[in-house]
Amino acid sequence: MGGGGGLVTRRGGLLVGALALAVALAASLASAQTVDEVVRRYLEARGGAARLRAVQSLRLRGTLALPGMAPAPFALELKRPSKMRTEITIEGHVGVRAYDGSLAWLQPPVPGEPPRLMAPEEAAEARAQADVDLSPLVDAQAKGYTVELVGRDRLPEGGDTWRLLVRGNGEPERTLHIDARTHLVVRTDEQRTVDGKPVAFVTEVGDYRSEGGLVYPHRLELGPREGGERQTLLVESVEVNPPLDDARFSPPKASAVLP
Repeated sequence: MGGGGGLVTRRGGLLVGALALAVALAASLASAQTVDEVVRRYLEARGGAARLRAVQSLRLRGTLALPGMAPAPFALELKRPSKMRTEITIEGHVGVRAYDGSLAWLQPPVPGEPPRLMAPEEAAEARAQADVDLSPLVDAQAKGYTVELVGRDRLPEGGDTWRLLVRGNGEPERTLHIDARTHLVVRTDEQRTVDGKPVAFVTEVGDYRSEGGLVYPHRLELGPREGGERQTLLVESVEVNPPLDDARFSPPKASAVLP
């Protein structure tokens, strides 16, 4: 009995030792991966930093599925530096959200409604969206972001990811989940203010396809993390470097924009 007990103890000790070694190895592997390496592999998976920087303008077309409504056609236009225009057609009426590098304005999809300046929170979101790279990880420092590798994760919907925490540029911090196999962003977690209250939002990103040597997502699902309905964005076409006049991003008339 005494010998058997000693054997169990020794085996137990071996088991605990093996688990400790496995944990140590996992920690070593995680620490060996640096934030620069994760970002570098992400840029390579997108097509390379040089090709991304060569994109001066972008146009995406597709449909937006809103809860309780038929899919709405949309067009997103982006141009360096920091210009953005989104058009969405709802029940035959076109709404516009735009940022010209200075003014963030919108035109509601309601007949007779004049264009107006966005509220501060909306304007901050529009400025963040005015990024032809579609990512804070492209030249992050130049854009005013800091990026931190905070660990590794396994998402319920599948796959191991690296978690990057992005801060700065006057925006709420967000967590980007980088797929450990494809090195592409598959999920974003962030807090947004809705009706004056902070709400945790999740964006699922997928269906990546190559367009002119660069890789872009063609499906995004956005909604509150806890409950609530999600919006689904389906991208049907991507145009790289289309000719876009600067006037498209400015209000029709500066005098017509109401604060």
